[in-house]
Amino acid sequence: MEEYISKQLDESYNGKINLLLEKWRNSYPAEDAGKFCQDGLVLKYKNKESGYDINSEWEKSPRKIMFLLKDCPDEWGYDARTLLVGGDDERSQTFAEETRKIKKRFFKNIARILYGLSVMTNDYKGEELAEDMKNSIKLINAFNEIPFAYIECKKIAGGKSCNASVLSRAIERDHIFLTEEIDILKPNIIVCCDSQGVIFDKMVTYYFNGSVPDEDSRWEYDFVNEDGTKGGFNCKLYFYKEENVLLFNSYHPTALKIPDWKVYEKVFSPFRQYFSRYHAF
Repeated sequence: MEEYISKQLDESYNGKINLLLEKWRNSYPAEDAGKFCQDGLVLKYKNKESGYDINSEWEKSPRKIMFLLKDCPDEWGYDARTLLVGGDDERSQTFAEETRKIKKRFFKNIARILYGLSVMTNDYKGEELAEDMKNSIKLINAFNEIPFAYIECKKIAGGKSCNASVLSRAIERDHIFLTEEIDILKPNIIVCCDSQGVIFDKMVTYYFNGSVPDEDSRWEYDFVNEDGTKGGFNCKLYFYKEENVLLFNSYHPTALKIPDWKVYEKVFSPFRQYFSRYHAF
């Protein structure tokens, strides 16, 4: 299985990203090398006999979903692509097993958003989907089957928090590299996982060259509950028609004092609005 994992890391999309990451890492001082994080398409815990190759699955996926995160909070560099398969040591294998079972809130909310964005249609976007957000078996299966890209916008690992100014400076420094990484993967759904909206704004500025879609292709509004009361959060989705890319602004998956339903509803609500207008994606 180790050989099959290496193959998926070294070839196709992930292989091209490796070449980019080498240049990116070399742009930093040598003392930061150990804190540099690698990322791209997350490998699944599957052997060669399964026939599952993450690069091939991404290629044929109609909805190519990319999560843009802030940074690694553990103060050390790692390869996010191995989150589900682990490394050589027992600790990383234990962590990978827990991650596959979405034990932590962070990955459970990633799984919820991944599942919803993968399956939502104009006919499947209401109560049934809401119930599925509570179905751990469906969420675990989705997390371990559906291909997705996991990208740290700030490649140098940090501590327990990454404030807006630090994140903003990192993206400003590295936006050419980040743009190239996104271009390699060519996602058509990008989820900016940052409660302050820094990543979303920087994507508009750098990746979409400051372009803001027309009113019929963007949704910016305060969420309202079914009973008409205010939900206490806003939603933001831009649809870039020419590129056929949806850009979502999302909470961080572990946003403090934010209930889980708000984390995924901040993304699902404008996606429903998209379907009401365009009917398909």
